[in-house]
Amino acid sequence: YERMKRFTMVFLLLLTVIGLAAPLYATTSAQTDVNDFTVENYEIDYYLDRDDEGRSTLKTVESIAALFPATDQNHGIERAIPNEYDGHSTSLKIISVVDANNVAHNYTTYSSGGNTIVRIGDADTYVHGKVIYKLTYTQRDVTRYFANTDRDEFYWDTNGTEWRVPISNHTIRLHMPENLSSARSGDAVCYVGAAGSNEKCTLADENGTYTTTSQNLQPYQNVTIAVGFEPNTFKPYQASL
Repeated sequence: YERMKRFTMVFLLLLTVIGLAAPLYATTSAQTDVNDFTVENYEIDYYLDRDDEGRSTLKTVESIAALFPATDQNHGIERAIPNEYDGHSTSLKIISVVDANNVAHNYTTYSSGGNTIVRIGDADTYVHGKVIYKLTYTQRDVTRYFANTDRDEFYWDTNGTEWRVPISNHTIRLHMPENLSSARSGDAVCYVGAAGSNEKCTLADENGTYTTTSQNLQPYQNVTIAVGFEPNTFKPYQASL
């Protein structure tokens, strides 16, 4: 009970750890709903580590396979990534945005509501059928200490609660080096559903990589993972001079 109660509180605070995604550039037709498409497959690989100062670092690689209609409806997608965690900056850096063949997509970024919005697409071109968007970005200071469990934790929303389209298949893989794996403490858990959900999913340890897969996520549903470590595994955030 205590775990679920704490989850609900933290989840509500961190709803937008990984935020919304929405189609780009609505067409002028009143009959067109730019959200009428599906994310066929959404894979996220997290690479959690420590830097030379002992502070947590995270490299994220997202592969989003969107299935668009044959009609001229969408030009691409937007992905919103929050700039802060636990009240401080995560030093977000967008490394690349490419397709399935690692060819660069056209993209721009802008800020809105505390998020960096990655707008992927071309205003002069419609997208049809399956299109894959592969985003790579890095962050820092993505863990925190929780006094009620006496653990450092990587407690992270993955796709976020603002996706307006269904996600057929959703897979998360959390990778970490051996020196972090050996500092693990407690159970690794995950939760699935809308904001505030305490429905658990299975987060399996596969040779040091934590993996979970969910099917048929509905709009506004998210997967959250929580992995604990011994206290002082990570140095806390420090503001830059």
